[in-house]
Amino acid sequence: MEATQSNESAAPLDALDIDETEADGLLRGDGHQPSHFNNRFASDSLSGMPNSGKANIVLQWISALFRSLTIKPARPGLRGTVRAIFNYPERGTSLRDTAWLDGLRGLAAFEVFIFHYIDGWLDRTTPWGHGEHMRSEWYYLPIFRTFYASGDAAVCLFFGISGYVLSYRMLSLLRQRRQEKLLTALSSAVFRRAIRLYMPVFIETFILMLLVRLFDLPKPTPYESAPTLFAELKAWCVRFIHLLPPLRYPDRFDKLLNPYDGGISWTIPLEYYGSMYVYTTVLLLSQLPSIVVRRCLAVALAIHGFVKDDWIASQFVMGMIFADYQLERRDASQSQLKDSSHKPSRFRPWLLGLMFAFGFYLSGLPGSTHVSDTEVAPRPFFDWLAQPLTNVGLYSKDRQTDRYILCIAAMFCMISVGETPALRRLAELRIVQYLGRISFGLYLCHIFVRALLEPVRRASLALLGLPPGETDWIKVEAGTGQVFVAYVLFMVVALFTNFFVAGIFERYLDRPSVLLGRIVENWCRSPAWKASEQLPTQRSSAVGLAST
Repeated sequence: MEATQSNESAAPLDALDIDETEADGLLRGDGHQPSHFNNRFASDSLSGMPNSGKANIVLQWISALFRSLTIKPARPGLRGTVRAIFNYPERGTSLRDTAWLDGLRGLAAFEVFIFHYIDGWLDRTTPWGHGEHMRSEWYYLPIFRTFYASGDAAVCLFFGISGYVLSYRMLSLLRQRRQEKLLTALSSAVFRRAIRLYMPVFIETFILMLLVRLFDLPKPTPYESAPTLFAELKAWCVRFIHLLPPLRYPDRFDKLLNPYDGGISWTIPLEYYGSMYVYTTVLLLSQLPSIVVRRCLAVALAIHGFVKDDWIASQFVMGMIFADYQLERRDASQSQLKDSSHKPSRFRPWLLGLMFAFGFYLSGLPGSTHVSDTEVAPRPFFDWLAQPLTNVGLYSKDRQTDRYILCIAAMFCMISVGETPALRRLAELRIVQYLGRISFGLYLCHIFVRALLEPVRRASLALLGLPPGETDWIKVEAGTGQVFVAYVLFMVVALFTNFFVAGIFERYLDRPSVLLGRIVENWCRSPAWKASEQLPTQRSSAVGLAST
């Protein structure tokens, strides 16, 4: 029995409160917090802040975190233990109306994992063909290559999902003309967003830096160690500061690559930038009564982003536009339930199916290789789209034109899944929802786990009689079957290891970061601050009265 779907379409708006800190493109958002989290993390912290000062924020957070270490399986026995170890969701977990986005985000994170774990085994950047810098094997053909070479499209999908879920509740409030509630939600979202995104990266990279420095663990990516621990701490701090806004991308892309986590956190500042862009856009549209004007402005902002080579902002805004469209359809479908004469179009499912197939195919776009400042090398099966863009000068070296194509591919997949009941049900399967739950941890941890699994890779090669020291099988003449079996053996261990680590990350870094953002916000908004600021005024008034 799979997770059950809750009937949220008829629920009041407060029941549809999609917290941006729990549901966005890179982060967990399954809409259901396990009981141990609700009991141990939320009960004491969210009811109100004590007045003892800043130290209580850290003390409450750390105390709740340590209490969570005593987690016991929800059900006794082997299955319950396995679920607890891998942080797998229980049966019967109710799903909110947007749970399909959690599953879609989980699949995107899993694709990024495959994308990086194919390195050295297969050249994912090479197109199919018989020319120079091409490969003629069948698995380089379109569709097939999407399964292992669409990591860049997955990042675009992350950003589209973020634009959707970050704006969903605010757009609901906007449509109901509840501006005061909208501004409150917007203020809360902006306040907590930085903590939500950066706190896990801050702690993870600090721990990895210490483990490498003190215990000589393998580095996620090669970097030169500092001569002393203090110098290493300074280098780590500088690297983390580079991830903070203001953002200068892509001209300083190398500064976003944090060596302590293998460079995978480069998307976090982009995620934060896109989040602020969406919030600013919602604020811009919040006082406009006409839905036509609002949508025209949103579309203009998306186009403006592509013109300015800002694919990040464009993708976030397109996700927001799709959220607004689905809210419109939800309201329309509720009114159509009363109209028995309404009949859905017979061609719509076919159109959506074609959109998904096209988006899936386009997601496997091979990387471009410039042969001049304005021209790229041929890519069979994709030149029909890329070459016309080259002819009009859009493939200059200072533009990220491939990202435009991948953004469109990601949106096609997202729209077709969101609008097709059969595809939505696939994204709501419990195993897919599990991927959504651990998606942030899987995304941030899989690079350093890959370094730890190097002995497993070498052992899998040795078992098949292949040289274990070889790191690039693309250039080695060996039996494809042998290499494939060795890769499968390696990936079995890699899957379980990454799922375990991602579950730990979600439990002890991801959720506490959500809580910390709420604690800090509640503390800053505590009435005690207002009372303490008014106290001197009251005292001065009393003194003045006494003097008279």
